[in-house]
Amino acid sequence: MVKVRAVLTGLLLATTVAFAVPAAPALAAPVAVQAVAPGVVVQQNDVDPGPKIDPEQTNKAGQEKTKNKIIVGVLAAVLALLVIWGRSVRKKKRKAAG
Repeated sequence: MVKVRAVLTGLLLATTVAFAVPAAPALAAPVAVQAVAPGVVVQQNDVDPGPKIDPEQTNKAGQEKTKNKIIVGVLAAVLALLVIWGRSVRKKKRKAAG
């Protein structure tokens, strides 16, 4: 029974860590430094800061990602139960065989 608890605890910890750890943070592009004489202000051009992100697409992508995580979690739990059940059946057969 202790081994079963240890296996279940390890499996639970592994799945928790796998889903809780965020993705690696994106690194910013290196910034070019310009040498400017003191007192001189460099004027920046008004350039579009980047692509426009549609909140509706972001929400849809987040929902799909959550759905995929739930599916993977359920599959991992089912596989863990199959392994535990198979080991218990094998252990009972071994005891019955002597």
